[in-house]
Amino acid sequence: MELTGNSYPIRAFIRYQAKMHILKNCTDEIGCPALDEALFQELVKTLFQSSRGDAVYRAYAKREDAEAVEREIALEVASAYWQIQNQRQQPLVQRLNKLLQ
Repeated sequence: MELTGNSYPIRAFIRYQAKMHILKNCTDEIGCPALDEALFQELVKTLFQSSRGDAVYRAYAKREDAEAVEREIALEVASAYWQIQNQRQQPLVQRLNKLLQ
């Protein structure tokens, strides 16, 4: 579908897609805790403000191109979220966090 004007990626939809990716990977076997909303919001904010996030503020001639950016960035947010959550579970990280408390 080609639009006559420019099309921008929708940030709210990126956040929604990222949450759905995170929750989709959350199965009974993994035993996922509740979504860490503060971590999620910080990741999204950081990515949107980075040079990688510039793609979100750019206009695209086709809606499909904007949707591709939405999918890419949502996957990046979900991947970063899981990487951080997995690192939190490592015994060394847990011991270091206890030392900092």
